[in-house]
Parts: sequence; C-alpha cells; structure tokens
Amino acid sequence: MSMTTLVDVSLSDGQTAVWGGAGSTAMLLGTMNSLGHARLAAIEVLSPAVIAQCVSREENPLQRVAALREHANATPLRATVNLLATHGYIDVLSGEALNTWLRMLARHGISEVVLIDPQLDFQRLDSAVQMALANGLSVIAALPYVDDDEHSDAHYSAAAARLVQSGAQRIMLRDEAGLLHVDRLPGLLSALRDGLDGTPLDLHTRCHTGLGPQVALEAIRLGIERLDAALPCVANGASTPALPLLVRSAALLELPLQAPDPDRIKAAEAQFAAVADQQGFPESQPWAFGLAPYEHQLPGEIAADAMQVLRLRGRLADLFGFSRECTRIRQELGNPPMLPPFAQAIARQALEHLDAEPRYATLQPALRRWLQGCYGPIDTSLTSLQQRIGAVATPCRPINLSTDDALAALICGCPALPPFQKLEYEIRTPEQALTQGLLQRWPGYTVLSVTGPGLSIHLEHSKG
Repeated sequence: MSMTTLVDVSLSDGQTAVWGGAGSTAMLLGTMNSLGHARLAAIEVLSPAVIAQCVSREENPLQRVAALREHANATPLRATVNLLATHGYIDVLSGEALNTWLRMLARHGISEVVLIDPQLDFQRLDSAVQMALANGLSVIAALPYVDDDEHSDAHYSAAAARLVQSGAQRIMLRDEAGLLHVDRLPGLLSALRDGLDGTPLDLHTRCHTGLGPQVALEAIRLGIERLDAALPCVANGASTPALPLLVRSAALLELPLQAPDPDRIKAAEAQFAAVADQQGFPESQPWAFGLAPYEHQLPGEIAADAMQVLRLRGRLADLFGFSRECTRIRQELGNPPMLPPFAQAIARQALEHLDAEPRYATLQPALRRWLQGCYGPIDTSLTSLQQRIGAVATPCRPINLSTDDALAALICGCPALPPFQKLEYEIRTPEQALTQGLLQRWPGYTVLSVTGPGLSIHLEHSKG
C-alpha cells in the first residue's frame, strides 16, 4: 500500500476558519521557514478567501505568493481557484481572464492549483484544466462532497471518471462542510477508485461535526494518496484536522502515513502560536459533535462566521432554526451548491430571515445573480421574485483590459492591485512587549516603574 502524504493548509483555510483571515503576509514568513523544511507534499498559500483578505488589508495577494515562495525551501506551493467568483466583478472565471490569472500564479511561485467549479460544469473544467497544464501547473480537480440522496457512490464514480478525462493529474474529494463519516468512507472511496483508473485521490475534510480526525485516519487506512491538515492553533472546528495529531495517531495505529519532520512542525506551530498570542487571535477549539452541519451544509469559515453572529446576538440556541432556513432558501432557489459564492449568500439571507424580516425583502447579490441566470439556467419556485428582479441579457460579459495587472485586479475584486510592500514582523517576548507598551505611554507620565520576579523597568524624564 502506498504512503499517504500531507498538505498543510494552515496559511490559507486554517487561518481563515480560526482567525477570520487576520494573518497578514508578514506574520506568516517565520512559520513558512519551518514548514518549508518539513518535507510536506505541498503547502497551500492562496484561495479566493485569502485574496479577499489581502485586498481588504491593501496587500497584494501575488506578493504574498512570491514572499512565501522565497521561504518555502522548494516545497510546492498550492492555490485554490474557484471558477465562480464571489465578488461580483466577474461571475464566471474563464477564457483569457482565467488563463491570465493562472499564468500570473505560476510566474509568482504557485506549482499546483485546485480547480473548483461549484456546479461541477465539466465543460468549464475541461477548459480550465488545459489552461493550467499549458501554464506549467500541476492540476488537481475538486469533486465537491454533498450529503444527500442524489449524490450516490455511483454518481461520484462517474464524476471522477469524467474529471480524469479532462486531463487532471489528481482528483480531490472536497468535503468543505465536514459531512463525511467513517461509515460512508469505504464504499465511497472504492467507487471513486473505480472511476479514477489509477489517478491519485486526495481528501480535504473539515471538523464541523467533530468527526474530521476520525475520517482522516480512516482515509489513511484506506490508502488515500494525500490529505489536507493544519497546525494545531488553526485546526479543528471549522478547519481541517490537526497535523501533529494525525501523525501521532497514525503511528499508534501503524497506518501508512509519510510523516513530516516533527522538529520542523513543532517549530512552525510555536511560531504560529506566538503570532496568535501577540495579536490576540482566538484559540482553536474543537467543536462538539452536532447534526446542524448536515442540515445547513455550510463550508468551514462560513459556518464559523454564522455561528459567531448567532453567538454575538445571544441566539446560538437558534442554530437549528438557522440551519433549517438555509435548507429552505436553497430549495426555493433551485439548489445552488453550498460552496462560494452561493453558500455565504444563503447564510446571510437566512440570518436576515431569522431576524423576522419579510422573506426576500432584500436579496443577497450572489442570489440575485443566480436568479438572473448569470450562472446558467435554473429551476426555482421563486418565480415572482425572479420576475421582479428580471433576467440578465448577457450574463457572460466580455472582458477587455489592456494589461495583466488590470485583469488580475478585476479577478481579485479591486480597482487596482495594491503595490508590493516592505514585509516586516517581529515576535516579541512578553518583556519586550511590556517595555514597548510602557514606552508608548511614558510621555504622559513623569515616572513609570514596573517590578516583578526577575524584572525591573524604571522610566523617568530627565530634569532640564
């Protein structure tokens, strides 16, 4: 049996799910130094969510890739590319726009791309795979996991076979809502392999239900080729399983896992945890087992955001009511896939309805575009709402921009890409942080003095 290898997603999905995407590029460089020497199969550094986070901080996402590449010690860097954009500047990423973006990713240091089409449009994926290959990228085609009666093992086997025909070099079973369980896994992986004809199979799963680590270990036992995981401080909950826990558990169970360098992983975790401590980022907390994810089926970071909103409103007890409303909205719309750009829009719409607003009094932009047919023909029960907002005559607008940078800015959802910046970040000891805080406050005082075990700081303005 072949050995399972690990891909680290701490710098993308991990920090998005646990820290709300607050990890800036400068904060990640020290951790990347250690991860890059840890003998991982790859490190994921970019996703649509990370791009949005960079733009909101006026960081250039391509600088993020280039800077992390310099610290990666030749470990392959991975990016996820969703063919349906979330920001509204472009609805469907295809043609020359997609080709330009893939070329720029490769130029700045990306080696592998995970291509995601939430609607699993094979024609779009065929074209995207060929473009990625032409730009020298290793191509992983994502097969989104859905937990319902329509998505049988036979469905997944046929879909996997079709993705292999597209030319993808690997297939990823992508369970962003953390719905997989060990009872489903053996039959599902067997069916997938029947369709894959030897093409490597990867797994991306989350821990919403608390079952993620168990599912990951069972996948290793069943011979999954690659598995996504994260450092402990950004693992579990809405994120992926914790990498060190998988390594220790696999060793205990004598499972065929190619373990990364434990010292490098320990150093990476210490550096990442130090950033979290210094910045006041939230600690990762495993979620207790619950059935709500099987109802709402929201991807990790979107589920985390929704639960935080409910918690801040003092309405976490309404989680199942929110989950049922997500299902109702999805059914009324004609079952858009519970992936970006639709999942977050459905979650926000459900929160509005939960506040007793008239249903669809306002409409999330992505849902408006869905009803207007921008992503293709739909069958919805909301016909009166659909008539009210009207159809779009030309949903796939031509894009004519003169430079690669201008096109990349459109893809990233901003008027212009931010300029490259000087990247500096220093981890301070508690004593250094205390001293810096005192120095910042000192001008307002005549004397500042702090004493403690092994510590004495005295600041006094000189006379004259």
